Amino acid sequence: MASNPIPKDPRVGRADAEAVLAARKELGDSMDPALVDSFASRVTAEIQQQMAAERGAQVARSTGAVPAGGRIAVAIVSVVMAIPLTGIMMGTHGGLLGTLICWVGLAVVNIALALRR
Repeated sequence: MASNPIPKDPRVGRADAEAVLAARKELGDSMDPALVDSFASRVTAEIQQQMAAERGAQVARSTGAVPAGGRIAVAIVSVVMAIPLTGIMMGTHGGLLGTLICWVGLAVVNIALALRR
């Protein structure tokens, strides 16, 4: 079998299969191997493209990338938690140092999340 180059746009659909069958009827048996090779290379290219896209999606999921909505949610929760933590620290013996530690902790969480892209 001859190795055909992978076409630039390997999308294969029903119309392509019907076109190959129509060409087979018109051209006769002598062109069968060339038609089969051409169609098989397009189908193979389509499968390879779909597999590469799936691998890319799996890599994106496995890298631990956090979606924008997740980062926004953490930022909002951090601000909401900062208010009562500040009140608790200022109202108890934690004072300014305790408040500073809480705020630095929240900032570190948000910075670490922002760096995970």
